[in-house]
Amino acid sequence: RKPEIRRSHADRVAMPPRARVCTACKAAKTKCCLDGLPWDPQSGRKCDRCARLGVRCTAGQDKRKAFSSSSAPCRAVAPGGGMLLHIAPSSMLTQALAQVPGTTSSSFADTLSYVLAPGASPVAARYVLRAIATTARRRGTYELTEFVTRLCNHYDIALDHVMAEATEPLPALGDNDDDLPSFFEEKLTSSSAGFVNVRSRRDGEARFYANAAFEASFAAVREMDATWQSGSMEINSLFVHQEDCHLVRRLFGELYRACAPDEVLEMSTPRPVRAYDRAAAAYALFDCRGAMLVQHEGRAFVGLVELFLHAPGA
Repeated sequence: RKPEIRRSHADRVAMPPRARVCTACKAAKTKCCLDGLPWDPQSGRKCDRCARLGVRCTAGQDKRKAFSSSSAPCRAVAPGGGMLLHIAPSSMLTQALAQVPGTTSSSFADTLSYVLAPGASPVAARYVLRAIATTARRRGTYELTEFVTRLCNHYDIALDHVMAEATEPLPALGDNDDDLPSFFEEKLTSSSAGFVNVRSRRDGEARFYANAAFEASFAAVREMDATWQSGSMEINSLFVHQEDCHLVRRLFGELYRACAPDEVLEMSTPRPVRAYDRAAAAYALFDCRGAMLVQHEGRAFVGLVELFLHAPGA
């Protein structure tokens, strides 16, 4: 038995202040300016990031209290990603998904759980595995490669087939929207379209496109590209309210589940989402539509988010 260590009052006073990180910054894996400051829920104070994005700023759980207990297992992923824990240990799962750019581990686990939930088509499983495999090969990450291996075993898909296809190079992405399939190019240039954002991914690399209305009100292409490169937060959280991002993730998960080779599919979220309109400096309700095209056996993907100001009573 280890001897009990007692701390004097002076020792306790000399200890560093307890870290305080708001839940939004913690979810985005970014530094919070409230760290080390006393938290007063009545003050209405927000950290700089939450104030800029206009989201609710809530103090996270005290780190020392959170880890002082017990042997209870730590949840490494978002609720939607719980099914993935049956395929890989939570520690490996977190490390693997952290290698996927343009999102957070919990956000990607959430999307992946929609794609691979019971009843998913074999085509959807193969396509998403090839997409993850190409990212793993490009980044040379053991954890993500091991995760692909476990997924292949779980879904009875030959690993050699998935990884072999991931080694054959595809044409590079272009910077101009005229390199996009015609459906998406027309959406970006149409005067009747809403706020349009297109993301194209090929072999683990991505390009972002947006019409002028989207860039003026929500996020510039350079911001989306920088967020993708840094991997510090989910792309959608640049403009969608944190509490509504799961609706967009589910939208793309459902599109992936229903995907067919070289066929554009369209769906809408079940309810409007809150998005921050920078021009109006406020959140508003928007109807959200999505579209997806999967090509080259899952290694190339083009996705679209289109927002329309919600009409009350519609």
